[in-house]
Amino acid sequence: MAWVSALFIGMCMVVIAGSASAVLYFLFGTSLGDATIVGTAILVAQYLVNLQVMRTRDKNRTQRQVDMVSRGVVQINQEVQSLENRLSAFENGFPARARDEIEPVFVEVEVLGTLVKQIAEAVADLETRVTEMPALMNARAGGGYVSPQPAGLSAPPRAIANGQAYAQSGNPGSGQAYGDAGGVSWQDPGAALWGAGGGTDDPALRDAVARAVEASRIDLYLQPVVTLPQRQVRYYEALTRLRTEDGEVLLPLHTVPIAESLGIIPTVDNVLLLRSVQVLRRLASRNKAVGLFCNISPLTLSDDKFFPGFIEYMDKNRQLAELIVLEFTQAGVDAMGPLEFETLSALHDVGFRFSVDQITDMGADFRGLSRRGFAYGKIAADRLLGRAPAVAGDIHPHDFADLLVRYGIELVADHIETEAQVLEVLEFGIGYGQGFLFSPPRPVRADVLQGGPLPGSERRRAVG
Repeated sequence: MAWVSALFIGMCMVVIAGSASAVLYFLFGTSLGDATIVGTAILVAQYLVNLQVMRTRDKNRTQRQVDMVSRGVVQINQEVQSLENRLSAFENGFPARARDEIEPVFVEVEVLGTLVKQIAEAVADLETRVTEMPALMNARAGGGYVSPQPAGLSAPPRAIANGQAYAQSGNPGSGQAYGDAGGVSWQDPGAALWGAGGGTDDPALRDAVARAVEASRIDLYLQPVVTLPQRQVRYYEALTRLRTEDGEVLLPLHTVPIAESLGIIPTVDNVLLLRSVQVLRRLASRNKAVGLFCNISPLTLSDDKFFPGFIEYMDKNRQLAELIVLEFTQAGVDAMGPLEFETLSALHDVGFRFSVDQITDMGADFRGLSRRGFAYGKIAADRLLGRAPAVAGDIHPHDFADLLVRYGIELVADHIETEAQVLEVLEFGIGYGQGFLFSPPRPVRADVLQGGPLPGSERRRAVG
């Protein structure tokens, strides 16, 4: 159809030019040659005008096509960029997503492994009892009594380990009386526990404590704090143990009061904090989600020789300060004065959080403690379950965890030793647990305290 239109336009231009020549020739009397020249000029002018119009129209059409192609290219680029972003997100997110999906499986497998181990131990104990049953029956038939306790052991290992008083009344399996351990979590059953029969006024024991601190025979132990019910390690509690020259472990039940009375408890706590920072550096290189509870004495807060420098150091290493939870007994917090609270405020400004341990009064001012930076509280499982004395006030033990959560404090149930306690504690809404059931405190190896990155294969053995 384009050629028909061009033919029609050409005929129109010829007619117009011819008409103009005829008018000039017949009406104005112009000569035939002049009229023909004028008509030809008009015809050329029309052609030039039409040519320019056609070029402009083609140019506009070409420009529109170019713009359309440009928009198409831009859209294609955007789609390609979106595809690249999605592909990059998939490549970067797949390992994390796979790890998040596989990690719960690993946790469940670890829990199953623990349960299988406990079942195996229970079966082995049952087999031992069955094997010893004939001898026991024969002894009883003969009028004697065979004690289930090993010879030379005057109290159950866990009672000794937790620094608890144990009373026997005829039968070693009855008449148990447990007292507060003063925050002591464990003693290595394989080591000699020296000083069990002495008290804080024993001159030999006081001298042994003083010499152990002076010689820096201070060992660091770690006990895990796990999430419930997953039993995944979230924190470790750092504990100190003093040793004599003969390698005997001194009971913290006696050594802590003695060290406080001698004024050397800040030295012990200083060693605890410095070594905890060393261990935390090693742990953080492998798992940035693991933190440390450091149980220290309120008397250490007033140590103007150590804490100013320690705060300055941790201020430059805030990422470590956020992983350390300083722990004080509830009795120690109640005894704090303005100087101690001022030190707590300075530590909180650096990034430290605090924990109140050995909770016996559930009606205390936990709202005020939360404002001072206390984010955790610890209570013995038996005390929470009503099997040990506690001051509940108007708070029902079942509501205690929810009360602390409203104040921004997480409750940890410690001294958990049986699966039955775990099930009961879970009914109280407790999210963290600690105790022998999960793991006893284990000494930290000396090479872990010497710095350097922790090899992946040895992270689990670092505290064994």
